[in-house]
Amino acid sequence: MSALVYILKKSLKNNLKGLLKKPAALITYIILACLFIMPSLFGKSSQQSSTLAISRDVMRSIFMGYTMLLFVVSIISSLSGASFFRMADVNLLFTAPIKAGYILIYGFVKQLATNFIIMLFLGLQYPNWKRIFGFADGAGWVLIIAYMLLVIVMSLVGMILYAYASKKPEREYWVKRIIYGLVIAFILPILVKTIETQNILKSIVAWLSNDYLKYIPIIGWFREMLMGIYTGINTEILVYIALNLIIATAAFIKIYRMDTEFYEKVIAGTELRELTYEAAKKGRAINTNTRVKYRKVKAKFTLEGSLAIFEKQILEKRKKGFWLLPTRTIILTLGAVIAAVSTPFDSMELMLGILGVAAYLMLILDMVAVWERDISRHYIYLIPATPFKKMLASTLVEVINITIEGILIFGIVGMILKVALPVVLSSILAYATLGIVFIYSDIVVRRMYGKIHGGILREFFRVFVLILIILFVVTPAAILANVTGNYALGISVSAAVNMVLILMFMWIGTGLFKSPELP
Repeated sequence: MSALVYILKKSLKNNLKGLLKKPAALITYIILACLFIMPSLFGKSSQQSSTLAISRDVMRSIFMGYTMLLFVVSIISSLSGASFFRMADVNLLFTAPIKAGYILIYGFVKQLATNFIIMLFLGLQYPNWKRIFGFADGAGWVLIIAYMLLVIVMSLVGMILYAYASKKPEREYWVKRIIYGLVIAFILPILVKTIETQNILKSIVAWLSNDYLKYIPIIGWFREMLMGIYTGINTEILVYIALNLIIATAAFIKIYRMDTEFYEKVIAGTELRELTYEAAKKGRAINTNTRVKYRKVKAKFTLEGSLAIFEKQILEKRKKGFWLLPTRTIILTLGAVIAAVSTPFDSMELMLGILGVAAYLMLILDMVAVWERDISRHYIYLIPATPFKKMLASTLVEVINITIEGILIFGIVGMILKVALPVVLSSILAYATLGIVFIYSDIVVRRMYGKIHGGILREFFRVFVLILIILFVVTPAAILANVTGNYALGISVSAAVNMVLILMFMWIGTGLFKSPELP
């Protein structure tokens, strides 16, 4: 066990040394750490102030939906062979004379380390959340314990199911079908209730906050544990913690007794994870669940210079069977249509609400950028064109994607809600320009921090940009719309400011396409 502790200590030390060689990334991490820690140091949890009134049923339904989604995604990915080991662990540890249980503990430590920042954030933001939402004393510990247990239980249960399903090929098929069937059965009451009430939001809250759901093993238990942020740690929560610990211990013992059997099976999953990791570093998407079938497409390159990059990207999309409609676009469009049909609000308020929600989802539903794959291929730097033209050609497909996404979402919703045409057009423009801001801000982050730290920091930078847009763009635009009564004018002003940000980020990020990145 001492050898594994040495590896963990050495890995941490090497990561810190590598970070010292990247001063820009180090300074950014320090600033982010200060932003997380300062509210905890200067905010008094006992300070009394007005709290945001949120119904307990709404919070209970949010926790239930979050836990359900996280658990199902984790189990499905585990059945596909996901693991928290890397090929370096396989080559070094799986062949070493070390007990299988110790290697499993080593894997758990690495798994928890990747979630440490999230747990730390939950704990440090407790004073703020207590003042805003009226959390009970000790709610920070409840969140940390619940999240840590959720990660452990999901990982262990997923490994048990993977070990069971991998023994026979047909088992994985039936286990997945059973999981999908249970999910459909779980969602079905919401659909029935929606047909009766014609209100999808009330139907979701009514079902997911149902008191009987707390008896569902693991998922229902975690919902009640998370509700401890309001009730505090009581006997019921302690019982649910104990039940989850029993399941985690039993699963750990089961895997421990498998000895080499589990680790022989997990090698395939580790190889898949390694392929996914390498693909992510190169800006490529990899699907480990299905084989991608490519269509035979007759095409002839007619564009020259930097535009050949754009033509190549279009050809790749045609080979995959769809052109400019990613899955995210379809999901957002369907969600917006359902909200427009079933939500009983004023048309203009609902239109603005959908714009805000769609913008937020665009922030968190990050797609693999095509330009990241292009800059990993050195031929792009040999094309006789200026870096600015190559940047435009590499990002043009994504710009078209965002624009089509905005047209579909707000064009269809505008027709359903019968909103004025200027408001629809301005909403499309605002949504598209915000998406383009995110595209070119990612290029700026990649140029500043490189591909490793840039991949980590891009979401923080997006949040920072979105906060600036809300403060200096959305707020003045909302004031202008209220004063003039012209919503189209206010939305158009925000789109115009977004255009200024786009030009600024394009100017800063052009250098990324000038010469290959250094490792």
